[in-house]
Amino acid sequence: MGFRHVLLLPEPNSPATKVLILSRSATIPDVATETGLTEVAADVYELRLPIPFEDGLVNVFLFPDGESVDLLDCGMNTDESVAAINAAVQQVGARRIRRLVVTHIHPDHYGAAGVFAGDGLADLYLHRLEVPLVHPRYVELEHLVSEVRAYLLVNGVPADEAEVLSNSQRALSQIVKPAVPAVQLDGAETLELGRRRLRVEWTPGHSPGHICLFDEIDRLLFAGDHMLPELSPNIGLHPQSTPDPLHEYLDGLWRLARYEPHLILPAHGRPFTNASGRVAELAAHHKRRLDQIAAILASGERSAWQVALELWGPRDNLYEKRLALQEGLAHLQALAVEGRLQKFVTPDSVRWRPLTAVGQAD
Repeated sequence: MGFRHVLLLPEPNSPATKVLILSRSATIPDVATETGLTEVAADVYELRLPIPFEDGLVNVFLFPDGESVDLLDCGMNTDESVAAINAAVQQVGARRIRRLVVTHIHPDHYGAAGVFAGDGLADLYLHRLEVPLVHPRYVELEHLVSEVRAYLLVNGVPADEAEVLSNSQRALSQIVKPAVPAVQLDGAETLELGRRRLRVEWTPGHSPGHICLFDEIDRLLFAGDHMLPELSPNIGLHPQSTPDPLHEYLDGLWRLARYEPHLILPAHGRPFTNASGRVAELAAHHKRRLDQIAAILASGERSAWQVALELWGPRDNLYEKRLALQEGLAHLQALAVEGRLQKFVTPDSVRWRPLTAVGQAD
């Protein structure tokens, strides 16, 4: 398959040498591995669906209201996942899905959208910045494949590996059935899902139009991939990202923490509390990563590919290398925005250089 989007890379010089991607490991607390339906709050049900990424699961949420139910995220377009959602709809006493709200268009959240939403089916709600990403990513792929290949090459990826990596994009169409949204969101709207009123929070970083939902009455935060209990989502700079995804991601984290949610319901892992503590951990993780990359560049100019290899070492899986490249680029861009290094662009390469103490290029 080749698609894995939640990435936790070990600290340099740590005993952990494996990229952790929705997986259990001795280096992190165990994550739940049983699928099933659980009532996590009054009239809110969490359904854990399997995804084929190293013991991975994705959580979707059902909000029943009589014979109708509203759905937050819908898993991949696989027989097992679709059957599990249909069974869960019956279990909560509903006969039809009324609304489908999708946090972002990655396959494990959006993949079955066309199964459950569209003409005669549920109304699909999606942030407007996600909408234009769907067709080039999952339907007409050739332009994006070419764009990704060029992006990999200018950032230092060898030509043979760039060819394989760019073509891996094609596998995604097998697990995604797109749908046209009935409603395009901006953020700050209030949605009625089931018997609850939830405010839309636009939280870019992991994806340009990623959203979370917040219940102000019970202080429930449906966090999608933005805030996870054990893992850090992949924050990458790539052809479909925003220009500075890391700073956007961190800004969104702190904003959510200020709401002081009583319970965070993530898309991966178990519900958890103490949002401000978790945000502080994630912010510290990214600060360490920024400082590590700045230290690498202190000895001289590098490509992003060179930085990724120095920071995380060689990887057998090429797609893991691509995720590391994207993550490294997001941190390099953040360092440039902060005035800690400079980016040099030529027609066939992008290079990064340190600054002197007075802020000028060497």
